[in-house]
Amino acid sequence: MASESDRKDVKYTGLGTQEKDLRTWHHNTQDITSTPYSKKKQVFATFCATLGCLLNGAVIGYTSPAIPSLVNNGTSIWGRETSVDYQQASWITGLLSIGCFVGCVMAGPIMERIGRRRTLMFVASGFYAGGFLLITLASTAELIYSGRFMNGVGLGFVLATVSVYIVEIATTDMRGFLGCFVQFLGSVGVLLTFCIGAVLNWWQLALVHLAMVVPFVIAMWFIPESPRWLIMKGNEWAAEESLKWLRGRGTEALDREIEKIKKEIAIRKRERNSITLLLDPQVFKPFAICMSMMFFLQMSGFNVMVFYCVTIFESVGSSINPNVASIIVGVVLLISCFVALGVVSQLGRKVILVLSIFGMSVCHMTLGTCFYLKETDLLAQLEVSSNSSLVTPVNQYTSILGWLPLVSVIGFLFLGNIGYGTLIWVVTAELLPPRVRAMANSFIICFAFITGFIVAKTFVDLIQSPLKESGTFWLYGGICFIGGIFTFIFVPETRNKSIEEIQDYFRPKKQVKSDPLEAGHPLESVT
Repeated sequence: MASESDRKDVKYTGLGTQEKDLRTWHHNTQDITSTPYSKKKQVFATFCATLGCLLNGAVIGYTSPAIPSLVNNGTSIWGRETSVDYQQASWITGLLSIGCFVGCVMAGPIMERIGRRRTLMFVASGFYAGGFLLITLASTAELIYSGRFMNGVGLGFVLATVSVYIVEIATTDMRGFLGCFVQFLGSVGVLLTFCIGAVLNWWQLALVHLAMVVPFVIAMWFIPESPRWLIMKGNEWAAEESLKWLRGRGTEALDREIEKIKKEIAIRKRERNSITLLLDPQVFKPFAICMSMMFFLQMSGFNVMVFYCVTIFESVGSSINPNVASIIVGVVLLISCFVALGVVSQLGRKVILVLSIFGMSVCHMTLGTCFYLKETDLLAQLEVSSNSSLVTPVNQYTSILGWLPLVSVIGFLFLGNIGYGTLIWVVTAELLPPRVRAMANSFIICFAFITGFIVAKTFVDLIQSPLKESGTFWLYGGICFIGGIFTFIFVPETRNKSIEEIQDYFRPKKQVKSDPLEAGHPLESVT
């Protein structure tokens, strides 16, 4: 049984909250930290919610093992031939992003109406289950399209809702750690899919994914609703019960935290929230930088490497088994999540971003060269007489092509995951002013899904064009290189800088500092 000190999870430090003026409240509220009792509860609740992110990784990684199974004389659960060509495969891949866009747009009003917990438990899981069921039972490409679109809607709901739920249940000292669960569980989902997909065909893999929805729904029964949402709906008693579950039985501490949430909601209601705010010069500049960074990340082909992982290894002619290579890639993605935590805490944001995207460019160029050697049949041209006792150039190239494509893909995804792919969300949160952060993030996320669809769909078009595979990866490499130059010139360093200092960077020199309220309050600080 937990001791009384363990059960009282909330400790308050600093100044009190005696001021009645809401404009000064955010400067005087106390930081809330957690005891071991509360940390366990927060971790458990976050783990249950982010089981949805496990499904996210599963649907993102699905096409890598499934496309070869579908293209190479695929058969349905009914025993009928259900083969697709690569153009159809590109739609199967790309429709996930379109569904995700729709899911994110729908998620906002729905989770405000029925709550975060029920949105995840019923709506997100429902779309996921429906999508997996359609794919499992599909006998035509159109049914697979519909299933992938529904999977995308589920993905959008989980992405939009889980992050909000974590922020609203977490204490300030736990928020950064709990936020890592989203990426970690997503990477685990990709790895599981690559491993299972190595031995199952496309519809069997979808059936396994369908079974994965069940523990997600069950887990959501055991965690409480967001106390913030309950307070917004006027259900203070239920909010107190939720906080008791998350924090313990310290009645006085719970009352003070409820009061803190109520005052924060009051402040938010007073703030002007219009799209025209994005046109303010000191808002538009960081917003444009964030949009440009998202453009370079999506157009770098990062998702293409995951979506078409097995197909890429099959096409390049590597001597390593494509399924084995994809599993290695999944393991590296998972490891990179842990490496990212250490790197981000030691180096500046800008340094990591620049080194990351330049390294991604080098990996693309290397992979493009591997395809070029294959396309020009350079290996055959370099082959010498079989009577020679020396090691011939063809043997050297064959040996290189055994590991070089794998190293290129691993290097690209590793650098992308510890750098641009992860830090872009941190830097975006730091660059955008708090008063427009939620609205601007919505635009950036929608833009990410649209460009993600374009890249996923056009990959097949590019490799079937005169560019071929080599030119396609060289094109991605060139985009990464330009993105590196842009990042070096325009993206400011944000590490160890306050929100106010970052906003000063974009504020006209002659402009007097605005009201302190624009700098946000402690609950919005990036951790």
